[in-house]
Amino acid sequence: MSDETASASMIEAPETAHNAHSHGTGHRWFDIVMAVAILLVSAGSLYVSLHTGHTMEALVKENERLVRAQSTPILQFSHGNVTDDGARALEFTISNVGTGPARVMWTELQSDGKTYGDMDEYVFATGTGQITYITSPINQSVLSHGEDRRILRWDYPKDADAQRRWSLIDKSRFKAKAKACYCSVFNECWTSNMAADLPQPVKSCDR
Repeated sequence: MSDETASASMIEAPETAHNAHSHGTGHRWFDIVMAVAILLVSAGSLYVSLHTGHTMEALVKENERLVRAQSTPILQFSHGNVTDDGARALEFTISNVGTGPARVMWTELQSDGKTYGDMDEYVFATGTGQITYITSPINQSVLSHGEDRRILRWDYPKDADAQRRWSLIDKSRFKAKAKACYCSVFNECWTSNMAADLPQPVKSCDR
């Protein structure tokens, strides 16, 4: 094969196209301004995201606080010696004037240096003999919002000895001090004298 034939049979490789990559506009200050603008937009987006997260967290906490505030029981103790219909009778009542149900764990009444766990003990302490009265237990029970629980009703008796005992309680009730420990549906617990003082939070009502 001659040199001319070899030269004619040689195939030249095609030239490879090269893509040019532009790294800027060619205007230095414009490129700097664009970079700063991108950074500011990114920083702004990050701030908005963080602020939105904090706002949502605050809203959740506020909602929890409102729910708890709308479910907080407050107990109130009252007594009298005349009923609404004018009858002469001793009545002792515990009311839930709060905004949620109360799980009443225990109550007690202190009178003349002694502590009574229920109204039966309080009445029996006045003496012996047959008497007729009505009690309603409240310990280990639930007192609904707005509910009044009459824990003692003792109509004025006809028997002289019973009248004496009735009068003893009628006089001592003004000095008697009531106390209770109760919890909400969220298991938040308080002790209270069921009067004007604010309930005191406690971890539990265990005794």
